[in-house]
Amino acid sequence: MLVEDDGKRILIDPGNYTFDEGALDLKKIDGLDLILITHEHLDHAYPPLIKKVFERFPGVKILANLSTKNFLIKEGINSFTDSFENISFADAPHELLLGGRGAENNLFNIFGNPPAGRAGLTHPGDSLKFDSSLEVLALPIQAPWGSLVASVEKAALIKPKIVIPIHDWHWKDQARKKMYDMAKNYLADKGIELRGLEVGEELVV
Repeated sequence: MLVEDDGKRILIDPGNYTFDEGALDLKKIDGLDLILITHEHLDHAYPPLIKKVFERFPGVKILANLSTKNFLIKEGINSFTDSFENISFADAPHELLLGGRGAENNLFNIFGNPPAGRAGLTHPGDSLKFDSSLEVLALPIQAPWGSLVASVEKAALIKPKIVIPIHDWHWKDQARKKMYDMAKNYLADKGIELRGLEVGEELVV
């Protein structure tokens, strides 16, 4: 996900599915100020893609937790920062995978104190263990560790204004769009808008 506000561009969780699908065209991005990584799993932090980002934007920094930093350092990536204006983060436990495995995972609130008329974004990585969201929620809507029902009910409970579904690579397009519609209709009754973005599509909020 690429987020832009007030001239700042932030790339979130550049992973292997994005790389394999060729979904991120770096030539179309004029500048990049920060890379945010929620956790170290390859579908969120893929070293070959991150290295390509650095080739295009050599001065960019990464904001990530210690576990992710250690993983990336072993891959020869070591350009980090500990903070960035209008971004806050907190621990948000990764949902359990088979065998009880997880990872150190961060939730990010991006542009959390936006000027009037601008919306902030909450990105929880691979977690549903959070109790609030800014106006826009990037919602992991499908995963080996979760379900559409659990994810959409989480959004209904905490009531963001807009939901952008993420983490749905496992669905074929036909199934994905059907699930989007199901979630959209359910959330609309609760006053929440779901916007299912296609690759490369922009949403202005």
